[in-house]
Amino acid sequence: MKKKLFVLGTLVLAFFSAVATPADSVRIKGIPYPCSWINTPQSFNVAADSLSITAAQGSDFYNYPGGNYNIATAPILVFKPDENFVLTAKIKVDFKKTYDGGAIYVMADSTQYIKFLFENSHYGKLAVCSGVTNTYTDDSNNAVTSKNEVYFRLAKSGNMFGLFYSLEGKTWEAVRLVNFVPKAPIRVGFSSQSPLGENCTSTFSEIVYTPGVFKDAKTGGM
Repeated sequence: MKKKLFVLGTLVLAFFSAVATPADSVRIKGIPYPCSWINTPQSFNVAADSLSITAAQGSDFYNYPGGNYNIATAPILVFKPDENFVLTAKIKVDFKKTYDGGAIYVMADSTQYIKFLFENSHYGKLAVCSGVTNTYTDDSNNAVTSKNEVYFRLAKSGNMFGLFYSLEGKTWEAVRLVNFVPKAPIRVGFSSQSPLGENCTSTFSEIVYTPGVFKDAKTGGM
Protein backbone atom coordinates (compact mmCIF):
# COMPACT_ATOMS: atom_id res chain seq x y z
CA MET A 1 0.00 0.00 0.00
CA LYS A 2 2.92 2.36 0.64
CA LYS A 3 5.07 4.50 -1.62
CA LYS A 4 3.29 3.80 -4.89
CA LEU A 5 3.46 7.47 -5.75
CA PHE A 6 7.23 7.37 -5.87
CA VAL A 7 7.15 4.40 -8.23
CA LEU A 8 4.41 5.73 -10.45
CA GLY A 9 5.88 9.21 -10.47
CA THR A 10 2.62 10.92 -11.45
CA LEU A 11 -0.30 12.52 -9.72
CA VAL A 12 -3.48 10.56 -10.23
CA LEU A 13 -6.82 12.03 -9.23
CA ALA A 14 -9.77 9.69 -9.55
CA PHE A 15 -13.20 9.37 -8.02
CA PHE A 16 -15.28 6.22 -8.14
CA SER A 17 -18.75 5.87 -9.49
CA ALA A 18 -20.99 2.85 -9.60
CA VAL A 19 -21.07 1.46 -13.10
CA ALA A 20 -23.81 -0.43 -14.88
CA THR A 21 -21.49 -2.74 -16.78
CA PRO A 22 -20.48 -5.55 -16.93
CA ALA A 23 -23.62 -6.35 -14.94
CA ASP A 24 -26.30 -4.29 -13.26
CA SER A 25 -26.59 -6.79 -10.46
CA VAL A 26 -24.41 -9.72 -9.40
CA ARG A 27 -25.35 -12.47 -6.95
CA ILE A 28 -22.66 -14.47 -5.16
CA LYS A 29 -22.91 -17.39 -2.79
CA GLY A 30 -22.76 -16.40 0.87
CA ILE A 31 -24.06 -12.86 0.39
CA PRO A 32 -27.86 -12.52 0.72
CA TYR A 33 -28.01 -9.21 -1.14
CA PRO A 34 -27.42 -8.17 -4.76
CA CYS A 35 -24.00 -6.73 -5.53
CA SER A 36 -22.92 -4.03 -7.98
CA TRP A 37 -19.65 -2.61 -9.24
CA ILE A 38 -17.62 0.39 -8.25
CA ASN A 39 -15.27 0.62 -11.24
CA THR A 40 -15.35 -2.00 -13.98
CA PRO A 41 -12.99 -4.99 -13.57
CA GLN A 42 -10.94 -6.33 -16.43
CA SER A 43 -12.99 -9.47 -15.93
CA PHE A 44 -14.77 -11.41 -13.23
CA ASN A 45 -16.23 -14.84 -12.68
CA VAL A 46 -18.91 -16.07 -10.30
CA ALA A 47 -18.63 -19.80 -9.69
CA ALA A 48 -20.77 -22.06 -7.52
CA ASP A 49 -18.64 -21.40 -4.47
CA SER A 50 -16.31 -18.50 -5.31
CA LEU A 51 -15.87 -15.05 -6.84
CA SER A 52 -12.83 -14.11 -8.94
CA ILE A 53 -12.00 -10.52 -9.84
CA THR A 54 -9.28 -9.54 -12.30
CA ALA A 55 -8.07 -5.96 -11.94
CA ALA A 56 -6.40 -4.16 -14.82
CA GLN A 57 -3.07 -2.35 -14.82
CA GLY A 58 -3.01 0.81 -12.71
CA SER A 59 -5.87 -0.21 -10.44
CA ASP A 60 -5.74 0.83 -6.79
CA PHE A 61 -7.52 2.73 -4.01
CA TYR A 62 -5.16 4.91 -1.97
CA ASN A 63 -5.01 8.47 -0.60
CA TYR A 64 -1.40 9.22 0.30
CA PRO A 65 -1.09 10.52 3.92
CA GLY A 66 1.16 13.35 2.75
CA GLY A 67 -1.43 14.59 0.28
CA ASN A 68 -1.08 15.30 -3.45
CA TYR A 69 -1.88 11.73 -4.46
CA ASN A 70 -5.28 10.12 -4.74
CA ILE A 71 -6.20 7.08 -6.82
CA ALA A 72 -9.59 5.35 -6.86
CA THR A 73 -9.59 2.96 -9.81
CA ALA A 74 -9.69 -0.55 -8.31
CA PRO A 75 -12.84 -2.57 -9.10
CA ILE A 76 -14.96 -3.34 -6.03
CA LEU A 77 -18.04 -5.56 -6.02
CA VAL A 78 -20.19 -4.09 -3.24
CA PHE A 79 -23.45 -4.71 -1.41
CA LYS A 80 -25.43 -2.85 1.23
CA PRO A 81 -24.93 -4.66 4.55
CA ASP A 82 -27.05 -4.91 7.66
CA GLU A 83 -26.50 -2.45 10.49
CA ASN A 84 -24.16 -4.96 12.17
CA PHE A 85 -22.55 -8.05 10.67
CA VAL A 86 -19.63 -10.45 10.46
CA LEU A 87 -18.15 -11.27 7.03
CA THR A 88 -15.56 -14.00 6.56
CA ALA A 89 -13.83 -15.10 3.34
CA LYS A 90 -10.72 -16.85 2.09
CA ILE A 91 -8.66 -14.73 -0.31
CA LYS A 92 -6.28 -16.25 -2.85
CA VAL A 93 -4.21 -13.93 -5.05
CA ASP A 94 -2.13 -14.68 -8.15
CA PHE A 95 0.68 -12.37 -7.06
CA LYS A 96 2.94 -11.18 -9.88
CA LYS A 97 4.09 -7.64 -9.13
CA THR A 98 4.62 -5.43 -6.10
CA TYR A 99 1.34 -4.12 -4.66
CA ASP A 100 -0.78 -6.78 -6.36
CA GLY A 101 -3.49 -7.73 -3.91
CA GLY A 102 -7.01 -8.69 -2.96
CA ALA A 103 -9.09 -6.76 -0.47
CA ILE A 104 -12.33 -6.38 1.45
CA TYR A 105 -13.68 -2.83 1.73
CA VAL A 106 -16.03 -0.77 3.84
CA MET A 107 -16.89 2.09 1.52
CA ALA A 108 -18.68 5.37 2.23
CA ASP A 109 -17.08 7.21 -0.69
CA SER A 110 -13.67 7.68 -2.29
CA THR A 111 -12.47 9.85 0.59
CA GLN A 112 -13.78 7.69 3.45
CA TYR A 113 -13.29 3.95 3.51
CA ILE A 114 -11.63 1.00 5.23
CA LYS A 115 -9.39 -1.22 3.10
CA PHE A 116 -8.42 -4.67 4.41
CA LEU A 117 -5.77 -5.92 2.01
CA PHE A 118 -3.70 -9.02 1.26
CA GLU A 119 -0.77 -7.60 -0.70
CA ASN A 120 2.62 -8.30 -2.23
CA SER A 121 4.35 -5.57 -0.27
CA HIS A 122 7.32 -3.43 -1.28
CA TYR A 123 9.33 -5.41 1.28
CA GLY A 124 9.05 -8.44 -0.99
CA LYS A 125 6.77 -10.29 1.41
CA LEU A 126 3.09 -11.24 1.27
CA ALA A 127 1.48 -9.00 3.85
CA VAL A 128 -1.83 -8.57 5.64
CA CYS A 129 -2.38 -4.81 5.48
CA SER A 130 -5.03 -2.36 6.55
CA GLY A 131 -5.80 1.28 5.93
CA VAL A 132 -8.48 3.62 7.18
CA THR A 133 -9.13 6.63 4.97
CA ASN A 134 -10.68 9.82 6.28
CA THR A 135 -9.55 12.12 3.47
CA TYR A 136 -6.07 10.58 3.86
CA THR A 137 -5.14 6.92 4.29
CA ASP A 138 -3.32 5.67 7.33
CA ASP A 139 -1.20 2.75 6.21
CA SER A 140 -0.19 -0.34 8.16
CA ASN A 141 1.42 -3.69 7.34
CA ASN A 142 0.15 -6.02 10.05
CA ALA A 143 1.45 -9.54 9.37
CA VAL A 144 3.37 -11.59 6.78
CA THR A 145 2.88 -15.07 5.33
CA SER A 146 4.57 -17.27 2.74
CA LYS A 147 1.25 -18.59 1.38
CA ASN A 148 -0.73 -16.88 -1.37
CA GLU A 149 -4.00 -17.33 0.49
CA VAL A 150 -5.35 -16.12 3.81
CA TYR A 151 -8.67 -15.84 5.62
CA PHE A 152 -10.09 -12.40 6.40
CA ARG A 153 -12.87 -11.46 8.78
CA LEU A 154 -14.55 -8.05 8.84
CA ALA A 155 -16.94 -7.39 11.71
CA LYS A 156 -19.13 -4.41 12.61
CA SER A 157 -20.80 -3.47 15.88
CA GLY A 158 -22.18 0.05 15.81
CA ASN A 159 -19.34 2.35 14.79
CA MET A 160 -16.70 -0.18 15.82
CA PHE A 161 -15.18 -2.25 13.04
CA GLY A 162 -12.92 -5.22 13.67
CA LEU A 163 -10.41 -6.65 11.18
CA PHE A 164 -9.10 -10.17 11.76
CA TYR A 165 -7.04 -12.73 9.83
CA SER A 166 -6.29 -16.44 9.96
CA LEU A 167 -3.86 -18.61 8.01
CA GLU A 168 -6.06 -21.70 8.16
CA GLY A 169 -9.52 -20.35 8.96
CA LYS A 170 -9.57 -21.55 12.56
CA THR A 171 -7.20 -19.51 14.71
CA TRP A 172 -7.92 -15.80 14.38
CA GLU A 173 -5.81 -12.77 15.26
CA ALA A 174 -6.92 -9.15 15.43
CA VAL A 175 -5.38 -6.75 12.93
CA ARG A 176 -7.11 -3.68 14.31
CA LEU A 177 -10.24 -2.30 15.97
CA VAL A 178 -11.32 1.10 14.71
CA ASN A 179 -14.12 3.52 15.46
CA PHE A 180 -15.24 4.56 12.01
CA VAL A 181 -18.08 7.05 11.60
CA PRO A 182 -19.18 7.12 7.96
CA LYS A 183 -20.63 10.32 6.53
CA ALA A 184 -22.74 8.33 4.07
CA PRO A 185 -24.39 4.88 4.02
CA ILE A 186 -21.71 2.22 3.71
CA ARG A 187 -21.28 -0.57 1.22
CA VAL A 188 -19.08 -3.60 1.77
CA GLY A 189 -17.28 -5.38 -1.01
CA PHE A 190 -14.57 -7.49 -2.59
CA SER A 191 -11.75 -6.14 -4.72
CA SER A 192 -8.53 -6.82 -6.60
CA GLN A 193 -5.74 -4.41 -7.50
CA SER A 194 -2.65 -4.18 -9.69
CA PRO A 195 -1.02 -0.75 -9.46
CA LEU A 196 2.21 -1.77 -11.21
CA GLY A 197 1.45 -5.08 -12.93
CA GLU A 198 -0.47 -5.91 -16.09
CA ASN A 199 -3.32 -7.39 -14.06
CA CYS A 200 -4.08 -9.33 -10.90
CA THR A 201 -6.75 -11.91 -10.10
CA SER A 202 -8.07 -12.33 -6.56
CA THR A 203 -10.41 -15.20 -5.71
CA PHE A 204 -12.78 -15.10 -2.74
CA SER A 205 -14.24 -18.36 -1.45
CA GLU A 206 -15.78 -19.83 1.72
CA ILE A 207 -17.75 -16.59 2.02
CA VAL A 208 -19.91 -16.42 5.14
CA TYR A 209 -22.01 -13.38 6.00
CA THR A 210 -23.96 -13.21 9.28
CA PRO A 211 -26.05 -10.23 10.45
CA GLY A 212 -25.56 -9.21 14.08
CA VAL A 213 -22.97 -7.69 16.39
CA PHE A 214 -19.62 -9.31 17.11
CA LYS A 215 -18.72 -9.78 20.75
CA ASP A 216 -15.19 -11.17 20.74
CA ALA A 217 -12.68 -8.38 20.09
CA LYS A 218 -9.87 -10.92 19.75
CA THR A 219 -11.38 -13.08 17.02
CA GLY A 220 -14.42 -11.25 15.64
CA GLY A 221 -16.68 -14.05 16.81
CA MET A 222 -20.33 -13.52 17.62
